[in-house]
Amino acid sequence: MFRGHVNRVALRGRIVGMHESGKTAAEISRELGVTKDTVYLWIRRWQEEGNLTDRRRQGRPRETTNDQDEEIREAAEANPFTNAVAITEDLNLPVSGRTVRRRLHDQGIHYRRPAIKEN
Repeated sequence: MFRGHVNRVALRGRIVGMHESGKTAAEISRELGVTKDTVYLWIRRWQEEGNLTDRRRQGRPRETTNDQDEEIREAAEANPFTNAVAITEDLNLPVSGRTVRRRLHDQGIHYRRPAIKEN
């Protein structure tokens, strides 16, 4: 029923709201199609932290800074016929072309390789 970050937070809000209106965990579970454990988790998290958003998870640190991400975007907009590898080299970034493509995709810039047609 619920997909995506915004919808997950909305679902969690519904869980808490239903709980605060007097519904049991079993009723909430049945009505929303989630497990009772999920209901208990979000009620407890709300009571302890007053927060329904995802916690920050550990993982590999980003290879680029926000400033570098902005430079990547500016380079792509300045020359729409360039590619990720050329941007990497032009900006002297210590990352792969794939990382630059990811940063562009994150900002809604999607390049496609043009089809080569034989004459």
